[in-house]
Amino acid sequence: MIYENPNHRRVKGSRLLLITCGYCKKEIAHYQKVGKGNLLRMYVPRIVRSAVDLSKKPGALSCPKCKKQLATRVTLRRKGKDAYVMKRSAFNSAEL
Repeated sequence: MIYENPNHRRVKGSRLLLITCGYCKKEIAHYQKVGKGNLLRMYVPRIVRSAVDLSKKPGALSCPKCKKQLATRVTLRRKGKDAYVMKRSAFNSAEL
């Protein structure tokens, strides 16, 4: 992991997930997941480390190795938070 997120905040009751590319199995990010259920979106303040520089505000999250698009960056209307909406079957997640 190259990039440490400066906006990272510890969330109570969360678990740490390793997000990898579904195509080439390259490690993409370490993410704090809150609650049960599938990973639908990754909130930027909960990303601990990533292989992609998130401060440049790219419009999409792509794998640095195979260049496949894994997620699209959006700003949520209700909450006003930045998040990546994940594409189904484009990534894998495992608990650390």
